[in-house]
Amino acid sequence: MEKSIKIAEIDELKRLIFEGFRLKGLPEFNGIFGTLQSSGLAVPITSQIDNWGDKAIKLIYLLLPKAIINPYFVETANIYDSKIDKGRIIISGSKDVINKIVNDLEKCLAFLKWCERFDETKLNAKQKAEFSYGPLCTIVEYTHKVLIPALMGLEDGKTKNTAMLHLYGRIFLLAKSIVKLNDFKDCQLLTASFRTLLELYIDMRLIISSSIDNSIEKFFSFDEIYKFNSAKHLLEIDKELNLAIKESSALKNSLENHEQKILLQKKLWGDKAKPIHWTNLTLESRSRKVGELETFRNIYYYGNMYIHSGYIKFPETEDEACLICTHVYGSVLEIFKNATELICNEACIVQREEIIQETNMIYLLVGYFNLWKYLEPDS
Repeated sequence: MEKSIKIAEIDELKRLIFEGFRLKGLPEFNGIFGTLQSSGLAVPITSQIDNWGDKAIKLIYLLLPKAIINPYFVETANIYDSKIDKGRIIISGSKDVINKIVNDLEKCLAFLKWCERFDETKLNAKQKAEFSYGPLCTIVEYTHKVLIPALMGLEDGKTKNTAMLHLYGRIFLLAKSIVKLNDFKDCQLLTASFRTLLELYIDMRLIISSSIDNSIEKFFSFDEIYKFNSAKHLLEIDKELNLAIKESSALKNSLENHEQKILLQKKLWGDKAKPIHWTNLTLESRSRKVGELETFRNIYYYGNMYIHSGYIKFPETEDEACLICTHVYGSVLEIFKNATELICNEACIVQREEIIQETNMIYLLVGYFNLWKYLEPDS
């Protein structure tokens, strides 16, 4: 992941820290700031403090995700939640308030300066896995708390919107399961599962792009056609095995209205086609259609090694397992972040911009912050 630290942002932090120390040196009476007489004009010190506090706290919220601020910049979070008034932060009060904000500004500055000189290549195998696992856990937890409730009840029939909600829901549930696979012995199941995640994500991209003719009808009809074709083949197997078909079996239900299903299949996929997917394209072809060939390249064959039977060299050391987990967690994080942005834009929820910003910040910074806290515990 690329670091998004700008020199201008670090310079602004330094300026606000310097200004905070200046404000702490202004006269105070009984713990409360008064007014400063200058050239015969009364200049309210509290206005200076409010202006500085508003800029300082908003800069911290601009630079860091709430997922970092709430647990680790508690004073700033408390002031923000309790002192904000019509979009402006009012902090008029004592030096103690200024001290708390200055401390958090200094902590933020120390973290960003550490990010500038941090060398990811020096991490050991376990640290590399944790570097990707941390933000994945955080982004899944955040979407579970904030986004999923906002998406509930937005289905509106067999539409593009419903298709996207369905696919994202499956991606979310799969990501939620993946973060529970946090033991390095889980690397085989991890690697097999994130290939499924790739297929669901490519489906989202295909639905958005409208690059497949009759895409929505195909998407919602495929399940029925797949069950129909599977049932026909299973019936052949049952006859070979001399198995009786129960009247109420799901297999028998899938074979009902077979003439209509054959006509539907011909209409959408042609006379001879028995579709392998609702697009009837291979995963590589689907990935090419939406410009995700590199994503396909990084996941598909790697995942297949742990799905198909046969010999495969299994990780023999914890370091080897950690490197596999690093690749999986990083790829899942990338896909989940992108899928979250897609659904936010498609569903047009009220919190769209806030959620996209927060997930991007989690993606960019939580891995670094977790390592900073571990490697620099006294910061």
